[in-house]
Amino acid sequence: MRKRPPDDSSHPTPSVPPLPDRFFDQYASAPRVGDDPELHGGRTRQSPHIEGRWPTHVYCEWIPTKTQSTSLDLLVPPTALSLVHSPLGAPLPLHISMSQSLMLATDDRDDFVRSVWAAIDDNFPSFSVKFMSADWLVNPSCTREFYALRAMPSDQLAAILDATNHVCQSMSYPTLNNAGFHVSLAWRLPDQANSKRPRRRDSDEHEQSVIDTLEVKIEAVKIKIGRTVYRKDLKL
Repeated sequence: MRKRPPDDSSHPTPSVPPLPDRFFDQYASAPRVGDDPELHGGRTRQSPHIEGRWPTHVYCEWIPTKTQSTSLDLLVPPTALSLVHSPLGAPLPLHISMSQSLMLATDDRDDFVRSVWAAIDDNFPSFSVKFMSADWLVNPSCTREFYALRAMPSDQLAAILDATNHVCQSMSYPTLNNAGFHVSLAWRLPDQANSKRPRRRDSDEHEQSVIDTLEVKIEAVKIKIGRTVYRKDLKL
């Protein structure tokens, strides 16, 4: 008769270390081909799928700590779908966009990555970003609303955006207007939006106190083309 293993219930379970940020580069989700909103959680694609074109995005990534994720959960409106955690509760990486959602031609992929990396100085230092407020933003096609943290003005973010826009313009791709950098925390369809009733002052003050604690360390710029993620580390 086989012995039962000893009961370890009295011993605390060791805490699991957080996943390294490069994990999300290696296990990026597969693209969902097609324009049917059913393939994209009810969302309408900003750029229609075109054979021979590759969805592309330049961004600075933020992988929140456990403490930051808890704070961000407090900011997600109950009427929206969270981008902080998956439906199963797994933490998700967030980002600050440095480009529009582009559709690169196949032959332009390598040149685009090389050109963006060349436009960002190898000695460009890592830096921190803080936030000043949170508000609803509407995407250019008015198909989605995002609840987003608005970043404080940053010369470093502006420099990376200028470098990316220069490459996009030289290759005849659309540029991103610098109307203010932000991190999207949640989204909803326009018909899910409630009327914009003013919030209670005490709620605003609590939300602002949470926002004031958040700070992001930007240590790399990333380019995602299809399923492939390219990374340029900034100088520490």
